[in-house]
Amino acid sequence: MKEKRFGVAEFSLGLLLGMIVGASVGLLMAPRSGVEIRGNIASRATDFRSVAASLIDQAKNGFGAAASQIERAVGLQERNLRRKLDDIKAQLDEYHLNEA
Repeated sequence: MKEKRFGVAEFSLGLLLGMIVGASVGLLMAPRSGVEIRGNIASRATDFRSVAASLIDQAKNGFGAAASQIERAVGLQERNLRRKLDDIKAQLDEYHLNEA
């Protein structure tokens, strides 16, 4: 006996119908009116937006501080490298003077 398998189209249709029925039942069974629910959703969306903006600002400040620390570390490394190169150059110059 051949098993029947559901394809993408059948699954999508079932998912869509389930979402429609679920949303309808949810609205019919809601303890508040539609105006109240929409107001709560709008209020929460505004709160979420302000929290998200605050988090983004904190992240920007954190990245800025990290970038400054990296720049200082790289600058320190560059200065140390330049000193070492200058020391090597001085030693080479001294070596060439001693050979002549």
